[in-house]
Amino acid sequence: MGFRDKMKRSKKEEHGVYMKFRVRDLRPTQTLQDGLRFVKNLKRRLAREPDKYDEIITIMRQFMSGSICTAAVVERVKVLLEGHPDLLHHFNQFLPWGYIRAHGPLGRTSV
Repeated sequence: MGFRDKMKRSKKEEHGVYMKFRVRDLRPTQTLQDGLRFVKNLKRRLAREPDKYDEIITIMRQFMSGSICTAAVVERVKVLLEGHPDLLHHFNQFLPWGYIRAHGPLGRTSV
C-alpha cells in the first residue's frame, strides 16, 4: 500500500492539466525562396487589384517591424484574399501551426 501511495498521481496530473499537448508540424519548412515565390505569385494574381496587393505588403512590413501581431496579420490577410482560396492556402504555409483554419470551397485548411 505504501508503494501505491508514493506512485499515486495528483488529481490534476491524472486529468492531464500538467501534461502538455505537443503537435509536430509536418509541413515542410518554408525558405526565403518560397516566400519570394509567393509574393511574386501574389503580385501576378492581384494585378487587377493593386490596392489589395499593396495592403498585403504593408501588413507584412508592419509585422516585420513588430507593430502588429500574427493574429492581426491573419485576420487582415484573410479578408484581403477572400475569393482566392489557392492564395490563402499558400499563405497558410507560412503561418505558425496554431493559426491554421478551414477555408473556402477547396476544403483545405488555411487562414
